[in-house]
Amino acid sequence: MNNITITIDGKDQVYPGGVTVGAVMKKNPGKPPLLTLGVVLYNHLLDPDYLLNDNCELRTVNYRDREGFAIYRRSATLILIEAVHRLFPGQHLSIGQSLSNGYYFDLDLGRELLKSDITAIAGSINDIIRENLPFTKHYLHYQEARTYFQEEGFIDKMNLLECQHSSEVCLIGCGEIREFYNGPVTPTTGQITIFAVAPYEQGFILRFPTWRKPTTISPMRREKKLFSAYQETRDWNKILSVENVGQLNKLCVSGKVRNLIIVAEALHSKKIAAIADEIDGRGDSLKLILIAGPSASGKTTFAKRLSIQLRVNGLEPVILSMDNYFRDRDDTPLDAAGEHDFESLGAVDLELFNHHLQRLIEGDLIEAPLFDFKTGSRKKITLPIQLTPGKILLIEGIHCLNGKVSSSIPTEYKFLIYISALTQLQVDDHTRIFTSDTRLLRRIVRDRIFRGWSALDTIRRWPSVRRGERRNIFPFQENADVFFNSALIYEHSVLKNYAELALLDTTPDNPEYLEVERLLLFLSWFAPISETDVPSTSILREFIGGSFFNY
Repeated sequence: MNNITITIDGKDQVYPGGVTVGAVMKKNPGKPPLLTLGVVLYNHLLDPDYLLNDNCELRTVNYRDREGFAIYRRSATLILIEAVHRLFPGQHLSIGQSLSNGYYFDLDLGRELLKSDITAIAGSINDIIRENLPFTKHYLHYQEARTYFQEEGFIDKMNLLECQHSSEVCLIGCGEIREFYNGPVTPTTGQITIFAVAPYEQGFILRFPTWRKPTTISPMRREKKLFSAYQETRDWNKILSVENVGQLNKLCVSGKVRNLIIVAEALHSKKIAAIADEIDGRGDSLKLILIAGPSASGKTTFAKRLSIQLRVNGLEPVILSMDNYFRDRDDTPLDAAGEHDFESLGAVDLELFNHHLQRLIEGDLIEAPLFDFKTGSRKKITLPIQLTPGKILLIEGIHCLNGKVSSSIPTEYKFLIYISALTQLQVDDHTRIFTSDTRLLRRIVRDRIFRGWSALDTIRRWPSVRRGERRNIFPFQENADVFFNSALIYEHSVLKNYAELALLDTTPDNPEYLEVERLLLFLSWFAPISETDVPSTSILREFIGGSFFNY
């Protein structure tokens, strides 16, 4: 066979034609701690078993690349599933939320999970890593896959398979257990070297290194309020009898999803009403409601719906927008790349904001600024605001949970709310849906409909948005008095109609196409449904249009 020249990170190397990507990765392992976890060809992430037959140029990815980070976690999760199977064959393992730089798992042993069980799981993972087992793909006929899942008792995967119409099904694993293929993994288990298994509540967390420190496991963070919000949503899912995508798809295909939409929206309404009741129960001492959450969490619609419930309770909310307190463009701090950092706390005139808050609490009339985003400066006109008896101040913004934002106001005057789309629906028992993916899809759809941006535009901006969230929102989320989960169990089936069109309106000649491919694979699991039955007051309407509210 003829030799081929492969350019890897700018360096030419000669290989026999038909060489696998895994063999090329083995020859180019990277430098510790940033080992090679995958390679990219023409903005396409390759599997280790992919055959290279022609001259080409490859780019390696490591833990600090978004793709390498995902490969590491995906591979480690497959190892965990196999490790639990070795110790507790036939017992039900279920993946949950992202917590403390890891994934939460429940393991049903018919008894309390012991520390010795968790120690044994960690030991079994280490055994599989030492054995350096290959991750192997298996291509099965539809009926063969169905038979395999039935024999293993994977009802969740059987349900998911019913709406997949390819005659061939790709499964992957590093031992006896095979999972649906959800993207490239490392060539062998030996590349997954840094992890921890830690007990948490009734289950445990498979913990990973941070992006910044790929060789160490950071100290455990106890996120009690976040975990409670996740568990509440999981309980809602049980009420709805829909805990995975297979169950959701059955309702979509049978035409019975309308009742699910009604109940899911009713649960949102009930929670918002309960928050309004809690605010009302604080009495006249409460003057200020602060709402924070990451991008595309539905903060604006939530604030409008909360305002309605507050009026039901006899309170009149007064809106004060933090966006109007931005500093002029020339005074905005710069980020590491020399670009204006609009998500930095320094981009807000905190001195003026706190001064106005204090005066409002004292009952004074203020002239609130109005910011012109086109000119990057404040308008000459102002907005008069005053808190008269029976009124309560409501503020929404990404920094609202940071104590510096309202440092001039005593704690007893404030009520803090954190909102995010904390998705608890699972693809199947071993495959989670990333909360950030739900928000990214919402934003892709909204940006295309209302801002005229392409999916590539939104994806290109997303890493910067995420960095701002990690710096300005997530560290303060436990400061909140209450959490509101804006995720809707049915929303991916509605978003699919819009998001797929946006994603398909792209070409592979952009680096962002890596993310496009991943999102298209994710959306392929869902049966689509029409937005017809989505209420006009739904948070989802903020992203797909047709909302009762003005934005």
